Amino acid sequence: MPTIETIEPPPGAVVRFVSDLHLGHERCEAPDIATLAATLTQGCNILVLVGDTAETRVCDWQERGIRLRDELRRACREKGVQTVEIAGNHDPDTEPLLIRFWGGKVVAMHGHALYKEVAPWSWEYLRFKKECHRLIAGYGDCDTNLASRLELSRAMCRLTPPILRRKGIRNKYLRGLLHCFWPPQRPLNIIRCWLTCGKRAARFAKQYFPDAHTLVLGHFHRSGHWKFAHRHIYNTGAWFRHASPYLLDMQDARVLQYKKLRALK
Repeated sequence: MPTIETIEPPPGAVVRFVSDLHLGHERCEAPDIATLAATLTQGCNILVLVGDTAETRVCDWQERGIRLRDELRRACREKGVQTVEIAGNHDPDTEPLLIRFWGGKVVAMHGHALYKEVAPWSWEYLRFKKECHRLIAGYGDCDTNLASRLELSRAMCRLTPPILRRKGIRNKYLRGLLHCFWPPQRPLNIIRCWLTCGKRAARFAKQYFPDAHTLVLGHFHRSGHWKFAHRHIYNTGAWFRHASPYLLDMQDARVLQYKKLRALK
């Protein structure tokens, strides 16, 4: 399974980046596939899905997630738009974990490789810390070797089963409270990662692909645009409850637009 790929878009082609559709998930805010495909493909030649396109790990939503992903692929083909998919932590079955565009000037990755733990706020990591750190110890060169760091992120996603919302709690308000605030490390880690993701991404790029002037991410469910020296970091948000989806259009390695997509439901 390839870890890193290189794509050279044709001159003048519009490449659109979006992330975190989470198709199949109960909290997914994406519209029906026909509407979604029409929105995502209008005005572009290549559509890059920057990870977590669908829920494909073994969980209650896997079957629906895979079906919806197949439908989206088919709908995009019918509209004559090439789709390129990057693996995220919810769809580690996708092949590339990182793609270089325009000779490496632009790099797209989901973003979970920024942390060895993948998602330090997740229930999976907080419940299985010992197992996670044993796995991390087996990738001793992941601080200097990009391919190793990326493969660690895929292995981490396969190490532990997804932990779903607490089904045994009938009160939806209590269930929602526990989802957000328990254990206590969870909200603290979420806030810390939100506040530092731009700087962390810039450091990651400087170390592993210093020639790139643009890095496109998802993963954190919070859109953003940061500039550090000559390098731009874009996060395209999420099609998820309490988040907002953004798209980034580029042509010949230049940004055409970075904009929020209105609610489509």
